[in-house]
Amino acid sequence: MAASGPSRRARIRIAGRFDFAVTSEVLPGITRSFGRFSAAAEEATSSRVFAGVHFPFDLTAGRRLGRQVARFLGERLLLPVREQAGAAKRQ
Repeated sequence: MAASGPSRRARIRIAGRFDFAVTSEVLPGITRSFGRFSAAAEEATSSRVFAGVHFPFDLTAGRRLGRQVARFLGERLLLPVREQAGAAKRQ
């Protein structure tokens, strides 16, 4: 989730919300469809617990870290073009 959460928030900021589908390299021919990035991120997170890679308490820490990374990126890197141009003129 540490990577899934920030990635999802960044994509929502850039592209908005929309339906999308993903395929699996491990399960050829299987396609998963989602209406929200958060649903895909949640499934990716849960799959790690089901696979025995993580424990449920890891998800809590991962979500917290993901929110912090997304906030940092949103506040410092994903600025509207107008604000970036204005900041360059002030320097």
